[in-house]
Amino acid sequence: MRTAWGSRWPSVLLVWLGWALTAASAVVTVLLQQRLLAAGRGDLGAPNSQGLPFVVGMLSSATVGGALAIRRPGHPVGWLFLGLGFSIGIVGTLDAYGAYGAIAVPGAVPGAELAVVLGDAGFIPWLVLIALILLLTPTGAPPTPRWRAVVIVAVLGGAVLMVTKLFLPLDPPLDAVTNPMALTAAGGSLQIVRMLAVAVTIGSVLMAAASLLLRFRSAAGIERRQLRWIAMAAVPLPILVLGTLVGSIVGQPLVVALLAAAFLAMLPIAAGFAITQFHLYEVDRLLSRALTYVLLTVLVLGCYVAVVIAVGEGGGTVSGGSTIATGLATLAAVSIAGPARRRLQDGLDRRFNRREFDAVRVVQRYVREPTSDTTIEEAMRAAVADPGLRVAYWIDDRARWVDQDGHPADPHTDGIEVQRRASPVASVGFEPGRVERHIVAAVVAAARPELENARLRAAIGLQLVEVRESRSRIVAAQLAERRKLERNLHDGAQQRLLAVALQLRAAELSKDPDRVLGVLPAAIAEIQLGILELRDLANGLHPTVLGDGELAAALEGVASHSSVQVRLAVTEDRFTPELEATAWFIVCEAVANAVKHGQPESIEIEACRHAGSLLARVYDDGIGGADPWGRGLRGIADRAEAAGGSLRVEQRVGGGTIVTAQLPCES
Repeated sequence: MRTAWGSRWPSVLLVWLGWALTAASAVVTVLLQQRLLAAGRGDLGAPNSQGLPFVVGMLSSATVGGALAIRRPGHPVGWLFLGLGFSIGIVGTLDAYGAYGAIAVPGAVPGAELAVVLGDAGFIPWLVLIALILLLTPTGAPPTPRWRAVVIVAVLGGAVLMVTKLFLPLDPPLDAVTNPMALTAAGGSLQIVRMLAVAVTIGSVLMAAASLLLRFRSAAGIERRQLRWIAMAAVPLPILVLGTLVGSIVGQPLVVALLAAAFLAMLPIAAGFAITQFHLYEVDRLLSRALTYVLLTVLVLGCYVAVVIAVGEGGGTVSGGSTIATGLATLAAVSIAGPARRRLQDGLDRRFNRREFDAVRVVQRYVREPTSDTTIEEAMRAAVADPGLRVAYWIDDRARWVDQDGHPADPHTDGIEVQRRASPVASVGFEPGRVERHIVAAVVAAARPELENARLRAAIGLQLVEVRESRSRIVAAQLAERRKLERNLHDGAQQRLLAVALQLRAAELSKDPDRVLGVLPAAIAEIQLGILELRDLANGLHPTVLGDGELAAALEGVASHSSVQVRLAVTEDRFTPELEATAWFIVCEAVANAVKHGQPESIEIEACRHAGSLLARVYDDGIGGADPWGRGLRGIADRAEAAGGSLRVEQRVGGGTIVTAQLPCES
């Protein structure tokens, strides 16, 4: 989120600057209208500043444009709409300023004649902006590369028309005002150029409307539904533009104002409908937020003013009444701000982004009243209508991702991650083709408390899974050891003793005393070898030295039988036989695992008493990369956990592995 904001803050700044200038122009226009009324020339009020359609066109254009520019700064249509709203406001200010200073009270303000000229030419940017909006909606590019020529012609035609308009005398009914920039000597030539520029500019607007209609005809699916409202606004546009042209020629300013206001207001209103209904430009969510705060501001200011007026009327004679009114108004405004924002936001979300609103409500209802037969993952899946939604939970002490039942899970590469104090809690993966990311993000935000609870349950589930897997591995290991013992007995001592028995039986059957005497020494030797094999086999199961001696001596035996150099650092303390046997088995298996997979040159074995536990460590200087979840190390961990302890596997600095078993013991 910080990265996205960091890349958008210049756009946000420009949008707010445009809004501020538009609002300022509206305020200045109203003040100038009051001056005209005071001068007795209310009839000079500019139609575009007085007419409601112009106000609607200005506000809707600025709202749609600002929302799109913030959400998608690279989309040109947002800036075009914002520029259209701003230009409507500026032209209203210029008209009112010029009417006051050049007609109502001549010479009262500086530059009034120039303001009249600029205001009279202010409609030209509107035509160019509307043409570009029609050409670039909804993708931000013309329908085909050939239509780029229309974009260029519209801009050049508007520029030429603007220049000629600025350097020609004013047309009626403003011809009484002198244009300080007029070039009377070249008036005839400029009139011809202006007529051509008018034809080119209006032709560009008509072609732009035709391009949108052609785009609508070839569109399908959601794009066709998005363009439906814009196309409906483009259909009457040629009639309105031509009517405006005819009205200006025959000298009907009221007709010109009404028709111009109509085509200025229709396009942004149509875009607003397309946004709310079919997510045109994908700015509906941001637009609802913007309207929420606009309406909230109006409501709070209205409450403030109403309280001030009411208290002032009721207690105007009381000393300090102004201070009391201000305090009460502030208290009332603050009191209604919070509830009003929530109600406005809910109402606008329900209207502008119904799908997200409904999805969030489903999850919020589950978080308030969770049911035992439904998990939060299932509730989120139903809320966004995405059966592929999956949640993976991060378990810190295991450093693993698991699902809600504790089984291993892989987080989605493009999922939405939930964090708590910079530590991951869960990762929500979804199918982008089925649901928009912002809807899933809103649902995840609403589900956050329950996701943290589900993470705790997943950790318990992981422990149960590990216990079941550990028991299965222990049983499998016992079976494998039993088969190994059977095989060693069968192939070793059993075969040797059977051979001795057969030799003795053959000598007995021969009835030859000399043969019996000759067989006895060999039989005795074979029996002794069989006893040694059985003793070695028994020592492999439980070293005799642990019963006769101590753990240190048993580990010395491990070191003496190793194929690599082994260094020992072992305590002389004694522990319970079960604990010493567990430590001995762990060290033996860790050494064997290191020799088999790590390719070490040396190994170090350490065993000591620490904080009420027996710590057994095996260091090796091999290639490292040991997998704690591999079969060998997982079996060692099972032995440690069966004794109530734990096993930790770490990569050694400089190469190699450290295997540490912590086994609780009596103090």
